[in-house]
Amino acid sequence: MKQFILASAITLLSATTVQAQDVVSSITEGWSGTATLGATSASGNSEATSISGAIRLGKTVGQWEHLVFGSILFGESTVIVDRRDANGDVIADPDNPGQNLRDIVTADNSERIAFGYQPKFYWRPNTYFFGILDVEMDEPANIDSSTRQIIGVGHKFWSTPQGYLSGEIGFGNKLLEPVVGDDLDGGIGYLGLNYLNRINDNTTFNADLKADFGGDNTFTELGLGLAFKVSEKMALKISHFTRNNTDLSNPDNPLDADNDSVTTFNLVLDI
Repeated sequence: MKQFILASAITLLSATTVQAQDVVSSITEGWSGTATLGATSASGNSEATSISGAIRLGKTVGQWEHLVFGSILFGESTVIVDRRDANGDVIADPDNPGQNLRDIVTADNSERIAFGYQPKFYWRPNTYFFGILDVEMDEPANIDSSTRQIIGVGHKFWSTPQGYLSGEIGFGNKLLEPVVGDDLDGGIGYLGLNYLNRINDNTTFNADLKADFGGDNTFTELGLGLAFKVSEKMALKISHFTRNNTDLSNPDNPLDADNDSVTTFNLVLDI
């Protein structure tokens, strides 16, 4: 009897394991995309390090396309600065006439983490409905967290093996919680434009524009990229991003500005 129970348990466990493996396989199978990674380091009179990375995966099932994306940008710098008093005046070094007291200051100059999910349903071959769920955190830019929920319609105006041009328009809600200041919450409109052109077999250019407008906060981001293929699965990419985020004034930051620009050099892997 015990042998029968043990055999039954093993059989049930084996069947459950096979079913679990089938479920995991069905979920993970068919995903493809790219992963990028870049890093820089400088030392001497000042020190600076930065790390950037991103991942973008897609899967198509029938008329559905699923996109999962995420990115990280982390930078830290160390500089020597003059020590100042409460009024902002430089403090002289009492032991060394003609010199000022100085401090070594280390701080994050970027700390951006973002991830999201975008499903698309193709109503026609070049026209689709979409949704966007994403979140972003960037404390140096005075963003403790920013979340969006958007629905809309997109269209591919041009699509060939050499590239594509697509546009998206939609509406939704955005909640932005700043590090300093009041929460910004409300309905938004959304506009997105995506362009990619394979200049030749080894060179690809892309340009992307994203904009949230309306509500308490207006956000725009323009991204430009140039990728050079070095092998079947690997490329080197130069990317430049310009971002504008309004109504995020931070009185604690003397360099407070609505605009941020970042240029990165990354290794891109097809996965």
